[in-house]
Amino acid sequence: MTEKKGHFEKGVWVEDPVAAPAAPPSIETNPIDIRLAAATESVISAVDDLAKATRDLVATDEGRKHIENSVKETTVKVQKSFDDILARAKSEVDKAKADVEKATADMGKTRGPKK
Repeated sequence: MTEKKGHFEKGVWVEDPVAAPAAPPSIETNPIDIRLAAATESVISAVDDLAKATRDLVATDEGRKHIENSVKETTVKVQKSFDDILARAKSEVDKAKADVEKATADMGKTRGPKK
């Protein structure tokens, strides 16, 4: 036996009206709102995917190997860049040294013999 919700009024039992189930708030059909909602979902999904990938990089052997290989490749590139810079600088220094020696030799020729 089910009891119905209600109350007494002037000595008589009065059933409370059954409330209709609450309808979800209506979503505006404005195209901008729909696009913004889709974009928001997309961003949330992308952030979740990024968090999962980051966790996999740190927590798995495969991820650690990937990080290690990336660090090694970057180290090789940086070392090559420094080597190129040093070679270029050495070349410039050698060129400047040769120019100075040539200028010194030319000055000696134009002065003539010492008396």
